[in-house]
Amino acid sequence: MRKIFSIILALYVTVLFSATTIVVHYHRFDGNYEGWNLWIWPVEPIGQEGKAYQFTEADDFGLKATVVLDMDLTKVGIIVRLKEWEAKDVAKDRFIEIENNFAEVWILQGVEEIFKQRPDTSPRIFFARLKDFSTIEAYATNPIETKTYLDRVKLFVDEREVKLASLEKADPTDITRTRHFLVNLAEPLSEEDLSRDIFLHVEGFKPARVYAIEVLDQLYYDGPLGCFYTPQFSEFYVWSPVSKWVKLLLYKDEKEEPDLIVDMQRLEKGSWYAKLEGDLEGWLYRYRYFNYGKERESVDPYSKAVSVKSRYSAIVDFQKTNPSDWEKDTWVKLDSYVDAIIYEIHVADMTGSPTSGVKNKCSYLGLIEEGTRGPNGVTTGLDHIKELGVTHVHILPVNDFYTGDEINRDFENHYNWGYDPYLYMAVEGMYSLNPFDPAERIKEFKRMVQAFHRNNIGVILDVVFPHTYGVGDLSPLDQAVPYYYYRVDKTGQYVNESGVGNTTASERLMMRRLIVDTVVYWTKEFHVDGFRFDQMGLIDKQTMLLVEKTLREINPNVIIYGEPWGGWGTQPRFGKHHLGDAKIAVFNDSIRDAIRGSVFNPTVKGFVLGTIGAETRLKRGVVGSIDYGGTIKDFASSPEQTINYAECHDNHTLWDKNYLAAKADRTRTWTEEELKNAQELAGVILLTSQGVPFLHAGQDFCRTKNFNDNSYNAPISLNALDYGRKAQFIDVFEYHKGLIELRRTHPAFRMRDAEQIKKHLVFLDAPRRVVAFMLKDHANDDPWKEILVIYNGNVQPVEFELPEGEWNVAVDDESAGVEALYKLAGKIELKPISALVMFKE
Repeated sequence: MRKIFSIILALYVTVLFSATTIVVHYHRFDGNYEGWNLWIWPVEPIGQEGKAYQFTEADDFGLKATVVLDMDLTKVGIIVRLKEWEAKDVAKDRFIEIENNFAEVWILQGVEEIFKQRPDTSPRIFFARLKDFSTIEAYATNPIETKTYLDRVKLFVDEREVKLASLEKADPTDITRTRHFLVNLAEPLSEEDLSRDIFLHVEGFKPARVYAIEVLDQLYYDGPLGCFYTPQFSEFYVWSPVSKWVKLLLYKDEKEEPDLIVDMQRLEKGSWYAKLEGDLEGWLYRYRYFNYGKERESVDPYSKAVSVKSRYSAIVDFQKTNPSDWEKDTWVKLDSYVDAIIYEIHVADMTGSPTSGVKNKCSYLGLIEEGTRGPNGVTTGLDHIKELGVTHVHILPVNDFYTGDEINRDFENHYNWGYDPYLYMAVEGMYSLNPFDPAERIKEFKRMVQAFHRNNIGVILDVVFPHTYGVGDLSPLDQAVPYYYYRVDKTGQYVNESGVGNTTASERLMMRRLIVDTVVYWTKEFHVDGFRFDQMGLIDKQTMLLVEKTLREINPNVIIYGEPWGGWGTQPRFGKHHLGDAKIAVFNDSIRDAIRGSVFNPTVKGFVLGTIGAETRLKRGVVGSIDYGGTIKDFASSPEQTINYAECHDNHTLWDKNYLAAKADRTRTWTEEELKNAQELAGVILLTSQGVPFLHAGQDFCRTKNFNDNSYNAPISLNALDYGRKAQFIDVFEYHKGLIELRRTHPAFRMRDAEQIKKHLVFLDAPRRVVAFMLKDHANDDPWKEILVIYNGNVQPVEFELPEGEWNVAVDDESAGVEALYKLAGKIELKPISALVMFKE
């Protein structure tokens, strides 16, 4: 017994006191170590959050850190970062394998490989890239004198030496002795050379492989891409101009080894092709490339169907994915963007709560269940959307994304918004009731779109083109053509404008093509009505204009909008002031901040909580952000270019923001009733302003996320719409419902252009914290001759002199709709935090 106890005690002590030691050596060629530190996180067997660690020693190699983790580990992830994520030295997540609780590694600045023995720190070329067929751009650890160094530079293509013409500085403002230089060739390389081993030799530096990047735009390919199935044969096309060979791997079912390997044929412009006879429906496939001296393997970047976890591309018969009467389904008619009332939803959020009454929760089909009810009999899911009366749903990403749990569909532990795209044309399986069938998830998605269309509700997809989940092995694009699809700096590092480690290069012709092909595919194959572009400011203007032109030729009613800002201090490439006369709308953060206050500081109040000085910004929003005159002017040439909103999936919900701002207010104590009034006043502003109104799901019944301002991976129990709250705030819901009916019934709130607005909309003199305006002379052929709208942001009653005559009240502090509630005339008292909409016929 004593012996058994001793063994148990020894095991307990071993587990209790086990630790893992990791020694990291770091060398920077530039000698500048200030601010650099490590971020390390356990991977296997225990996954948990990462932590920062500092370098504490210095030696002749550089800096050294000894990290001790109080757990038994076999693998950790590591990032070398500058201060608090100002930059990463190598953008990719890298990993260290651990044996016997110990690992010692060496890391070189700008070099992806992690070394297990001390590497050579002699000068090297950080990165060399082909700009065109005759020009190489290189960036080195040490400078060279470009005027005298040409005879010490050589270029080899495989074993063949290429004659050089000149050497010059890459930056015209630089001096001739520089680390950044251009090598000009005497004769241009050929297309075939791009798939060979090209190495730049500079005396005194380690040889550097040359990567083809900008030059590949000269191999723009406009032929077919992806898999094309028929019962008689299937064809496969992929673009990989830098590969020496490409093989098609075919699988009858999910397994490690393929059942068939087919050598693909190189065609024009770097495309590869294979054709297989016979019926391959249900088979799976991948591509294996050999480029830059390395075998790489991935799914098809143009995958239109995938297995679970996106491990295999799938061959499907798309005719069999069409639900009954699919040929009769078409896009919702939209004469003008301003006719849209957009409701932003997440597939799982709408039905994931126990209060939803939906059978198939968190799914495409659950979203369209009819007759579902929640507490006190309130409508839920699709019936809720229908009852509210919005014209379009904006659905958070539903293309294949990397995170999530398709197999168990566990939304409590693996919830995600989906802003981490992996494949752009494949339907995400997490919301499918049968994700194991690649064709079934497509059919379920089509059934969802069809159901919305049957109720005359348009479907807008949220698309995320400015970044992918990962790069290298985690990117099918990067496996096919390394570096090309991403913005890469002069050192060869992925540019992190997006804030998630990489930024795609929309200006590259084949990335631009992928973006256009994707939205065209979803428009034609799935009949979606429009697109919301995440981080649109990071996409170049030419690409966005091509998207708009191409889609409008297919569906004249398409609606396109996006975020006009860049990321991490980057100047937008396509922002508010790049719109011109394009029929593309952008999110109007000016009216958002005027209504609610700063999204970055929850204690800052907006107009609806009585802040001072928001009136002019509100007026700019009221006129649809056009140049109305004087100080009332903003970015839009047309009201169709502004998306007016106070809340979306990002940041706090409006209710949570107002609650926190009210709690921080030391001047007074706010009641729940006043917060409800603020919620309703925000709705009035959005639904009576010119432009396109946008509501976040649940905004119409005071949605809360328990003050979580970034719930992208929080459990479904926090993110799901609580329909018990709808029952609790049913008066707020009915108020929004009435406002939507008012807007849809009266075209005066939906004027088409700037001239109409300037002709028919007149602002009235008003007290401080009050905005009042009149829509006159049957604006936009409205049946009401004159409409008077007043927003009162004061926390006290305010007197206001109405224009001459009697006015019929359609909206006050308690009710909203299209019928006259009562009449008012002369001097009236505006109730605190309230609105009035009145009319004369």
